[in-house]
Amino acid sequence: MRRVAFAAALLAVVSVGLYTFISASLAASREAKTLTFAERFAPALDLMAKQKQQ
Repeated sequence: MRRVAFAAALLAVVSVGLYTFISASLAASREAKTLTFAERFAPALDLMAKQKQQ
């Protein structure tokens, strides 16, 4: 009986933790700013332009 109670408590803790993790991930992805192609790759494009000049 002790083992069943421990398993139930462990399952409850894991499910609450998983729910919290997924909720936090979704909230972070909703608030994240989507970058344009130029904003995302500007550092790489600048380096490529400098290499072509040399």
